[in-house]
Amino acid sequence: MPTSDWPTTSARINLRTPDGHCLHVRQCGRDSGEPWLVLHGGPGSGCAPSMAAWFDPLLHRAVLPDQRGAGRSRPAGTLRRNTVTALLADLEQLRVALGIERWGVVGGSWGAALALAYADRFPDAVSALVLRGAFLTGFDDVQALFNARGAGRDLLQSIDGRGEGFPAARGRLYVATDMLQLGTTVQKLNIARAWQRAEHRLLGLQPQARRQTWQQRMALVRKYRLQAHYLYRRAGLGKSALLRAAARIGARGLPVTLLHGREDNVCRPRNALLLSAAIPHARLVWVPGGHLAVGEMAKALGAAIRASAWSVGV
Repeated sequence: MPTSDWPTTSARINLRTPDGHCLHVRQCGRDSGEPWLVLHGGPGSGCAPSMAAWFDPLLHRAVLPDQRGAGRSRPAGTLRRNTVTALLADLEQLRVALGIERWGVVGGSWGAALALAYADRFPDAVSALVLRGAFLTGFDDVQALFNARGAGRDLLQSIDGRGEGFPAARGRLYVATDMLQLGTTVQKLNIARAWQRAEHRLLGLQPQARRQTWQQRMALVRKYRLQAHYLYRRAGLGKSALLRAAARIGARGLPVTLLHGREDNVCRPRNALLLSAAIPHARLVWVPGGHLAVGEMAKALGAAIRASAWSVGV
């Protein structure tokens, strides 16, 4: 939905962090509504206006920040002080700045991993979790993504042989991180274009027919620079650490809903089973379709948010 179609209660703020970042934050709904934090995927993608459609503007207060370097946050695409520890601190700074005592957290893909880390680090700040198509940040997850049939085999196909001495996924990410940061403009654009083509194939999207503007092409460079940076380092988390965090969350009895597409080619359905085992009381919903939050998945997200019963603090 275009930004102009957002409910009239929508607002935008910029949150300045102590270390020089400026986060772009969108809000939608009533100030007195049930507060929800929305964590986008990627890493590096930024929040889409369509995410507001999961919420009822008369009942909810949705807060949609673009994470460090992503979307409209500044400096754009920077790796400087861009770590998961910093991202978690940003979310807590945002909660305090908005005067929210506790909020529900909804996250998809990489956003689901960040939501788990946040709920574990700041347990008193989170009242419910809705996690879609969870990415668990393990090297096996990255390897599966890069070696996926068809799309994954030619992911980052424009990279030369400098990564051949490394295991396939880590080698490509090592070279991509280096070239997206220090390569020539042509190298950066070639990697970003190849990465986008492979990503579209994994997601079942048609190639873009319209020629991209220079600004759009450079935005892709910034997005994939962040993504390569985080994936190469397992986002500073790793699968075993995330599953231990999930188990601690489960022991506290926090309401958790897990949504996963049956045909998800990006984040394997096995991830949902691992999280369900770590959080036995979580409600696991299998949704027809793939990884994207469209169609049946978008409906399931809206239903899960409405069904999450928790004590709202504002």
